[in-house]
Amino acid sequence: MACILVLLTATAWAAPDGVARFERTFADAAKAYDENRLPDAIAGWQALADEGQALPEVLFNLGNAYYRHGDLGAAILAYRRAQRLAPRDPDIRANLGFAAQSAGIELPGRKPLAALLLDFSRAEWLGFGGVCFWLLAGALAAWILWPRFRFVARPATAVLAALLGLALAGLALHRDLHQTPEGVVGLAGQKVLSSPLETATPLLAVPEGAIVRMRENRGTWIEVELGETRGWLPAAALAPVR
Repeated sequence: MACILVLLTATAWAAPDGVARFERTFADAAKAYDENRLPDAIAGWQALADEGQALPEVLFNLGNAYYRHGDLGAAILAYRRAQRLAPRDPDIRANLGFAAQSAGIELPGRKPLAALLLDFSRAEWLGFGGVCFWLLAGALAAWILWPRFRFVARPATAVLAALLGLALAGLALHRDLHQTPEGVVGLAGQKVLSSPLETATPLLAVPEGAIVRMRENRGTWIEVELGETRGWLPAAALAPVR
């Protein structure tokens, strides 16, 4: 995925002036990136993301600019957000891995089935699940209304029910990520504490860019989970991946 101007997708602004503004802002940011004016490139792509244009290509290029600028936490956050929208994109996955390696962190591991399900976005599972639901309804109707076709409707119903269950499992994983989102540590020198107090016992030092699960919000503190460790970090040190 090169740092070039891309055509506006269906999720972008529909109005002609919105299209022109998107293209102009993207092109200006790309030019600034090519000329190594990284703060200008970051400002351009970040403005698009903040204004509702958090498309995979915008977040990917934003991550590239942050990475080249040396802001590893912000780069990993941008790449991870891009990956949530385009989970199978090899460039996003590769650059996220490079940034994680540079930050000295390991990306969260997942069980094989969960990793497979999360290789598809929430929007993809919604679309796939909707198709399976209506095909299943049709197969059930055929089974009930036309008995002579049951030899076909019966296996079709079983297959479609299994596929619908797979879609629901994928949506459940995305729902869990929404309810207890991943968070990226954006400040260096952070330590997971045993309780939401500055005087609490440190449990684990976490580098900038570390990805944690955000479990509970308590005022200016957030309970996080990193591997087998569960403790508290200041809310100001975290940015959610959503």
